[in-house]
Amino acid sequence: MSLESSAAVGPPPGMAVRLSSNESPFGPSPAAVAAASEALTMAHLYPDDQQVALRQAIAAHEDLPLDQVAVGNGSAALLMDAVAHTAEPGDEVLAYERAFIVYRLAARNAGGHYVEVATDGPATGTTDGYGRTVERLLAAVTDRTRVVCLDNPGNPTGAHLSGDELVELVAALPEDVTIIVDEAYHHFAVGQLGYATVAELGLDHPRLLTMRTFSKAYALAGLRIGYVTGPADLIGPLDARRPRFNTTATGQAAAIAALGDEEHLERTVTGTLEGRARMASGLRELGIPLTDGLGNFLTLELGTDAGPVVAAYGEQGIGVRSLPPYGMLEQIRVTVGTPEEVDAFLAASQEILAGVPARA
Repeated sequence: MSLESSAAVGPPPGMAVRLSSNESPFGPSPAAVAAASEALTMAHLYPDDQQVALRQAIAAHEDLPLDQVAVGNGSAALLMDAVAHTAEPGDEVLAYERAFIVYRLAARNAGGHYVEVATDGPATGTTDGYGRTVERLLAAVTDRTRVVCLDNPGNPTGAHLSGDELVELVAALPEDVTIIVDEAYHHFAVGQLGYATVAELGLDHPRLLTMRTFSKAYALAGLRIGYVTGPADLIGPLDARRPRFNTTATGQAAAIAALGDEEHLERTVTGTLEGRARMASGLRELGIPLTDGLGNFLTLELGTDAGPVVAAYGEQGIGVRSLPPYGMLEQIRVTVGTPEEVDAFLAASQEILAGVPARA
């Protein structure tokens, strides 16, 4: 499985319809744009290095004390720091197969041993793929395990653990193991298929960290703001690792405003779920097996090398994601777009997917 980060990030250039990077097609809150624009007029000043106003806003939103919140340059940077802070050379970092690639990169940078826990197979015409079980993960825990990373829902597979399964997992993991639950896509999952967040479940573990981001439902991917919550004795040392001035004044201001615009968030989530359902329905009509997960994307099974399929979409100005860094050579991930973008994708799919083996 490739580790080259350049193969894992960034949309293909020149695409009129960007369905490759799990961005929000509905754009940021107008209030966030206004707040960022105002902050830009003071770009000659350094941002607040302690991010007090933003941390206060997040703490109030999460109903937590201020010392249980840290902010970073996107949740990916926080994940890298959290693993490096916790795992020493030779320690084991556990995650499910085909989990978010940053866990693997973070373990490598920390000198740790990355252990992948087996999942179910690809989607079929009647079932989602890549199902996860608590039993398999717990069976992989050893006395060298120091970190468990769980993307819930997962990227790029869309798989998840239910609330009951998450309760079972956290209760069974030793107290000296750090549990990182990455909830980047939680807005698109709440209330579906038994999913529940760490906060909703009120989970209690001395080394439990929850990662969230403003890049997805809040549509601030270009401003790079993420946050982590957890016990103060973990959050303080983790925050101390970050570079100074690691988030911009514009990003901080936009994130505060985005938190306050619940109507825009609701419209974004509703539009995404409607688009996801329409894309899944259209692809099933074409006979394409897929995982209709709980993120803002679908994972399609092609039964053939994904490269030519990605190129064919690109020729029509539609960017979709191939997944070789995850060892998934016959799958593509497609982000949910606007209604017009969904129309364009489904229309192109009629031709492009007509001959793939998975449709037979």
